[in-house]
Amino acid sequence: MFRFLLALKSGNAQGLVHSLLDVSDPASPKYGQHLSKGEVDQLIAPLPQSAQAVSSWLKNNNVISDVSSSSGDILHIQMPLAQANALLDANFQPYVHEKTNTTMWRTLSYALPADISPHVAFVYPTTQFIPPVTHKAKVQVIERIPAIKKTASKRANIPPQCGQAIIPPCLQAIYNIPSIPATAAGNSIGVSAFGGEIANPDDLKAFLSQVRPDIQGGNGTTFAVQTVDGGSNSGQGTTEASLDIDYTVGLATGVPATFFAVGESQNGDIGSFLDLANTLIKQDNPPLVLTTSFGFDESDFSGEAAAVAQTLCNAYAQLGARGTSVLFASGDGGVSGAQADDSCNGRPFLPTFPASCPYVTAVGSTFGLPPETAANFSSGGFSNIFARPPYQDDAVSGYLAALGNTNAGLFNASGRAYPDVATQGVNFIIEQGGQLSAVDGTSASSPTFASVVALLNDRVLAAGGKPLGFLNPLLYSKGVAALNDVTEGSNPGCGTDGFPAVEGWDAVTGLGTPDFQKLLAVVSGDTGSDQGSQGQQNATSSASQAQIAQDTSEAAGQSVGTSPIQTEVPRPTTV
Repeated sequence: MFRFLLALKSGNAQGLVHSLLDVSDPASPKYGQHLSKGEVDQLIAPLPQSAQAVSSWLKNNNVISDVSSSSGDILHIQMPLAQANALLDANFQPYVHEKTNTTMWRTLSYALPADISPHVAFVYPTTQFIPPVTHKAKVQVIERIPAIKKTASKRANIPPQCGQAIIPPCLQAIYNIPSIPATAAGNSIGVSAFGGEIANPDDLKAFLSQVRPDIQGGNGTTFAVQTVDGGSNSGQGTTEASLDIDYTVGLATGVPATFFAVGESQNGDIGSFLDLANTLIKQDNPPLVLTTSFGFDESDFSGEAAAVAQTLCNAYAQLGARGTSVLFASGDGGVSGAQADDSCNGRPFLPTFPASCPYVTAVGSTFGLPPETAANFSSGGFSNIFARPPYQDDAVSGYLAALGNTNAGLFNASGRAYPDVATQGVNFIIEQGGQLSAVDGTSASSPTFASVVALLNDRVLAAGGKPLGFLNPLLYSKGVAALNDVTEGSNPGCGTDGFPAVEGWDAVTGLGTPDFQKLLAVVSGDTGSDQGSQGQQNATSSASQAQIAQDTSEAAGQSVGTSPIQTEVPRPTTV
């Protein structure tokens, strides 16, 4: 049996976007008044006549269908290949994606009845050749984490060892992140995983016992697992999942975490993305923060596949309207896409997706002690599918003016610009099966920023407020002053130097990196709202400078004093 996704056109997608921006803009009187599940479903649901027409057509042709989404806009349908060819006037054949040696059944054309076509956004898979998701991170296996010579830093409480190897206490010091456990009821963070990635609980406990001994015991070192599409989280831990769970549980101290293990969908990886999004939308209480370190080249969504991208993007808008902050790694190929790829030399730059969706927060990478430098693998640029949203007009217009003729003709200046923010993304230490590794990539940055958001939610919820939800309108307005601007570095690719990091927003690091305490002041509306916690955190950070060096060395079971890991030219890795 062949399985397809049939997406009906939404009845009021523009109303969804309007509502999303209304509850996400700090200047709106409705800020923070997130929609209920029912209200979102009503906005995105297909018109009754559309649902009736498609349902009757399928029934009359003996096609089995199941509603996949909460609003009824996406159906799972299945039928034998011969029936699919007849029903869709198609000719399905096997095709091989050479880079991944993946076989996919597609048709070069198909047709719907004239009275059905106006109601349908897309049928997938048909003419869309969307390759597998990019997710295999490259790692450097290490035996020890080196100590380095003392380096001057703008912040006296940042141990110099953090310039060469990152563990959670380093990020706490660099970004003023508290180490005290979250306490607010109802808080949560979710981690997406595709392609058979596994987060091993024993690996996490071993990692945290060495780098966060202060949170041993209780729920501080565990996470829940939810499977989708027959996914599993059993077996030896894998790199991507270990990285994501180490730097959510290990940084968002005390925030309940759920690992979403998504199996292989019969509709390919993009089908898995849609299935996870719809699974979360169906939940009464989806996670308040969701981080994903997987993505595609946006160029894979050309032609009718653009409708697939739009439907997935709208799914993230639904989550945002309900109060979930959706974050994505921007990619690790600079301007050449999700991975470094010289096939675009002399051709236009390659944006990444879903980072280019205007309803998610895309996270790029930096490295080094403050002032940080843009990592040269940090994907960024301008979408060829999605228009630039109004919330980033001012920031991006200034950048375009500063660029002048640089890279003229190689990007869509009117497209949604990304990333939105950044964090450290080089030499993150993880543990898998007793082996330490150093990992680079925006895959490290997205869970880091997501953890900051989860801890901000904790403080806001504890004070009786609402979760932050869709972040971008806040970040591009009041949030700018609470971010550390990154003005050095670039993201080369496609035979060019890529985009430069400059003062203000740029297409390498976005608006910059977080300062938890400044962001807390913004979201609480009171610059003195967390002075007690700030004092405790500063004391903790100052006292832990030597401890961080000891922890990183003990994590490798070795003494301090080996040669440093080089970070001058960060290694590109997949998102």
